[in-house]
Amino acid sequence: MTAGPQNVVKPRHMPALDGLRAVAVAGVVAYHLGLPAAGGGYLGVDVFFVLSGFLITGLLLGEWSASGRISLRRFWARRARRLLPALVVLLVTLAGVGWAGGTIDRSALRADALSALAYVANWHLISAHQSYFAQFAAPSPLQHTWSLAIEEQFYLAWPLVLIGLLRLGRHRWRALSLGVIAAAVAGSAATMAWLANGSADPSRAYYGTDSRAFELLVGAGLAVLAGRRRRTRSGPALTALSWAGGLGLVAAMTLLSGTPSWMYDGGFLAAAVLAGLVVDSVSRPDPGRLGRCLAARPLRAVGRVSYGLYLWHWPVFVLLSPRSIGLAPALADLARLAVTGALTTASYLLVEGPARRWRPSGWRRRLMLPGTAAATVGAILASTGAVAVAAPAAVRAAPVLHSATAAGGAMLAGEPFALSRSPTGTDPLRVLVIGDSVMNTEEPALAAELQSTGEAVVRSLAFPGWGLTSTTSWRADWPGYIARWRPEVVVGMWSWDNRAAATEPAAYRALLRSALAELMAPGDGVDGVVLLEFPKVGQRDGETPAQMAAVEAQRRAWSDAARAAASAEPARVSFLPLASALEVDGNYSAWLPVAGGGWSRARTVDNTHLCPTGAARLATAFMAAVGPAWHLGEPPQSWLDGPWSADHRYADPAGACPADQPS
Repeated sequence: MTAGPQNVVKPRHMPALDGLRAVAVAGVVAYHLGLPAAGGGYLGVDVFFVLSGFLITGLLLGEWSASGRISLRRFWARRARRLLPALVVLLVTLAGVGWAGGTIDRSALRADALSALAYVANWHLISAHQSYFAQFAAPSPLQHTWSLAIEEQFYLAWPLVLIGLLRLGRHRWRALSLGVIAAAVAGSAATMAWLANGSADPSRAYYGTDSRAFELLVGAGLAVLAGRRRRTRSGPALTALSWAGGLGLVAAMTLLSGTPSWMYDGGFLAAAVLAGLVVDSVSRPDPGRLGRCLAARPLRAVGRVSYGLYLWHWPVFVLLSPRSIGLAPALADLARLAVTGALTTASYLLVEGPARRWRPSGWRRRLMLPGTAAATVGAILASTGAVAVAAPAAVRAAPVLHSATAAGGAMLAGEPFALSRSPTGTDPLRVLVIGDSVMNTEEPALAAELQSTGEAVVRSLAFPGWGLTSTTSWRADWPGYIARWRPEVVVGMWSWDNRAAATEPAAYRALLRSALAELMAPGDGVDGVVLLEFPKVGQRDGETPAQMAAVEAQRRAWSDAARAAASAEPARVSFLPLASALEVDGNYSAWLPVAGGGWSRARTVDNTHLCPTGAARLATAFMAAVGPAWHLGEPPQSWLDGPWSADHRYADPAGACPADQPS
């Protein structure tokens, strides 16, 4: 065909859209910082989706209008030059951090990085059962690349679909395209609602390309419609709607607390429509007052670097936690923003800009993409090559403690609270686990033993670095999870608040009471919360006796705070001091005696986390304490031999739980 469609929006720079990008990325960054007035900041991603659909479709239609064809090769090459270089630099940087021994889960980094490079991170997260709203619960520094994956998948598929619509529709291409887009938007939004309502975890609905496509298609539909505009600026009605859309988006970003279930039943679609109203208004030749506000120079400056800002902020936030850099949360946030700003600027000036301007030819052009991909894959594989592969076998070979008498109810500070009902096999007790990396290594055993009764189901939000003071997003995240999963009991254990409990006991106890009230809010169905005593830890590299004593004093301070919380509300909060189940003669021990003689490693080589034997011992003590009070059946001894002991958490890093004996 030699004649393209007429009446399409010609590609041009629209400063107001840079400002809209700035608002979107600011919302995401604020949400990831856990700021109290940014509980809906994640909607910035939805704004990006609408913008991408609008701009990409406009570019494609503009090319078709000018030349009667769309060069897929040139289109995909432009996208690669725009997106791939900065991503590659990020992946190589993280690979280097992992190789150098940085605070990255290297057992997960390889798969995360390869899926990010292949732009399938969203499907990888779905298969790994990671939730965006528990992103702090599995803080991969690449978790945020799920949205880039959806956009790239759209860039691959949508041009093919659009070319087909243009060829089939000919002079009626616009009507055909709008009909197909409208049907696809409705189908995608319905898919989101169906997936979210059919599962306790909405992550499949949130991450799926099929269930998020409607936002990109809303933008695409606007681009198709844009050529029919008769006004260079919005009329009074559309102007009012665009202001309402912009203010509505800002209000949602500010006022939402987590993700209520109705967001999946049309809330995300409504957000996309609101964003579309703004885009349609401010993308006109005369963008109006709203467009001029968004085109303010500071907003344009942030919008121009929004890709790099989005790319770098989350890894920086994950790696530079308040505790890891030894700063108070507010100062740590300022430091994280400063580092993010520096990396974003460097990415824009040294990577993204030169890559967009570079025009390779000949063999360089042919080898650019496969060569870059191969080199990046090589760096990822080399830096994560030592991640545990054989270690799970070693873990299984280590004997697991086969004793249900290691700890008993005598260690309780009081009986566990009573449930409002007796669990059954058809209506099992719903348990939610929260905590830090030590609870994360306890959770496989705890879940295995509870679920072996056939009368309990367990979900986990435990993750490395979690604490009320170290992770401030819990206020926004918990309501959505509780509404979706409907837990009846929450079990928590963590240590990242120990210092706060010791240095500011009154303030920390108030914070803990506030958190418990959030978990047990009226009408949310939670009967109560069990706080487990955090176990003693052994000497870590370079730690002096004085430092060890301070660590132990802080551990006891948290226990005192938890015990006080349980004493204040014994009907709904229990504190179980079970840590002695992991001790020998009242002292820390990395090994525990096994029935029949010998020892089995209970703690990892870092003298902090749990190996299968330690996890099983603590789970057994927990079950002995709560089982009778909650009318749970006796777990079969076979649960100890289940596949849980081969969980990758016990092999991170490789050799964390060797089958050794004390010397």
